[in-house]
Amino acid sequence: MDSLSRTPDVITFDYQFAPNAQKARNLLNVAGIPYSCCEQPFVLPRPILTDLGITYRRVPVNAIGKDIYCDNRPFLEAVQKIFKDKALPTSPADHAYESFGYRTFWTCLQLVPLELMSKQLAEDRKKLFAVLTRDDYGDIRQSALGELKQWLDIVEYDFLSHGQQFIAGDKPGAADVHAIWMLKWAIETVGCGKEPGFAKEDFPKAYKWFEGFPNHTPENDAPKLDAKDAHQKVLDAEYAAEDIGVDPKDPTGLKKGATVVVETNDDASPGNAPQHGKLVGLNHREIVVELDNGIRVHFPRIGYRLREA
Repeated sequence: MDSLSRTPDVITFDYQFAPNAQKARNLLNVAGIPYSCCEQPFVLPRPILTDLGITYRRVPVNAIGKDIYCDNRPFLEAVQKIFKDKALPTSPADHAYESFGYRTFWTCLQLVPLELMSKQLAEDRKKLFAVLTRDDYGDIRQSALGELKQWLDIVEYDFLSHGQQFIAGDKPGAADVHAIWMLKWAIETVGCGKEPGFAKEDFPKAYKWFEGFPNHTPENDAPKLDAKDAHQKVLDAEYAAEDIGVDPKDPTGLKKGATVVVETNDDASPGNAPQHGKLVGLNHREIVVELDNGIRVHFPRIGYRLREA
């Protein structure tokens, strides 16, 4: 998108309870970037997305103009590049904090109370997360709470030991977005803050950190778009991302214009929801495929398999 073009619309195709959705929203909220939400159901099918040609099954799926991002990694990087005037502070340690955040995901996944885990939800998610298929799932929460305490201890006494509200200092940075999402979700959204030993007086610095990001509550939800408006905004938009070309030295040997499949390789049933498209971008960080309707769909390299269709 050239400098004369208007600011692209940002649309999250998600639902507020989802922790990965909260991570993307955390960035948009603290950066002051307006966005709308086209709300998706907790479980498949998601016809609003399939009508756009998106068969990838995780949320969030986020649009910036006519570019759609199917993973938070390329989405967060795109936001920082496209909205340069609102970009958050960065540091060489950001990817380490990103890894910290993703590791906390596997702990916090075990903290969802059984009463929230309906049979339909468990059946849908078992293709993604093997832990949900365990017969003793209802009994592992106490152990996971013990793990959560250690994660909070690391935040309280290491990450925030400098005495400032955020890891990045007096204002939130990319490191904070990467590290906070699952812990804030566990304490606030899932309600672990009500458990003994998890109150504000137990982790005052961590709670002050949480308070620096908006709460994900109904009254703080994003403005809603219906399917028709969301489709029209995306399909009528310009591309927001720069063309990255196709690396001629890529290990896959794939060429620009090849018909390809992108599928996950890091869940309980790898490849269960492949995305087809025409390869238009490929480098060491990103895969970009174009759909028949012109939408360009972005994936990171890590966690995904790219192959010829």
